[in-house]
Amino acid sequence: MKLGQVKTYAGATGADLHIDQPLSNISIGFRPKGLIARDILPLVQALKQSDAYYVWDRAEWLRVPSTQRAKGTEARKIQLKVSSETFYCLNYALRADLPYEDISNADAAINLRQSASNRIVDGLEQDWEQRLATTLTTTTNVGSAFDLTAAGLFRWDDHVNGSPVEDLFIGIRSIQGVTGYKPNKLLLSGHAAARAFRHPDMIKFIRGMGDNIGGGSVTEEQVARAFRLDQVLVGEGVRNTAGEDAPGTYIDIWSTSAILLYVAPTPGLMEPSYGYTFWWQPEGFPGRFGTERRRDDNKKVEIVETHTFQDEQVTSTALGFLIVGT
Repeated sequence: MKLGQVKTYAGATGADLHIDQPLSNISIGFRPKGLIARDILPLVQALKQSDAYYVWDRAEWLRVPSTQRAKGTEARKIQLKVSSETFYCLNYALRADLPYEDISNADAAINLRQSASNRIVDGLEQDWEQRLATTLTTTTNVGSAFDLTAAGLFRWDDHVNGSPVEDLFIGIRSIQGVTGYKPNKLLLSGHAAARAFRHPDMIKFIRGMGDNIGGGSVTEEQVARAFRLDQVLVGEGVRNTAGEDAPGTYIDIWSTSAILLYVAPTPGLMEPSYGYTFWWQPEGFPGRFGTERRRDDNKKVEIVETHTFQDEQVTSTALGFLIVGT
């Protein structure tokens, strides 16, 4: 459907439907606080909703070949082992019904529509965050993991025995030792960041790197410099686990986790990455999000509905390391 083209839907009597450009622009610009999903996996725009990508054999690429050739002999042949995986960009969508009466009585109808559009995208972003948190905190989706609540290990709120610096270096060495790539991103839950940033072990380490500490806590930027990471992300999003109309029960989306990853700074054919977020732009969509507005005269409501198509794929578990129970 072309942008602005009218299309009739069953059940929407006397209604016109179009991809609403202003609301789509608002949707793209709106971002809930404390969420980090957009900054974790590189975004890759797909030409089709479903397609394949190549996976090169890690063991073969890291095998050091003998390159010396004797006179009169052929050069040694190397193996180019490659397989393929597929992605499928699922449709994620939410809608809000605005009664005609509310629109008529609002001081500015467009503000009501904008608020609905913002809340919808807020929900889509929260769901994206939760999907990624579930994926990255599942031990089978990373190369290695350990739980600080296990016997013989110490949590980061233990200022005597806990050792966030050494724990993170173990993770860095774990990834680098089996891939040759040093992780470039550290993801911390709000709980993990609060404990790590105030831990005497971390403060001493940052001071030893020549940084000044203010207020008894280090910063994301200082940790990134000290561990030579491109980015330290703190996920502070919370979710309500209670059902509708029940009293709220709130938990951290990222729980008590710390995650080290190597992700490609720029997606490429020969560039390894822990994962990618593939997204597809259907015809008529102005970008990753498409917001449509239509009337339903039977229900006497105006419907604001936003869609996005994407698939978050883990492409190399060896490039991830998980610490839980911080």
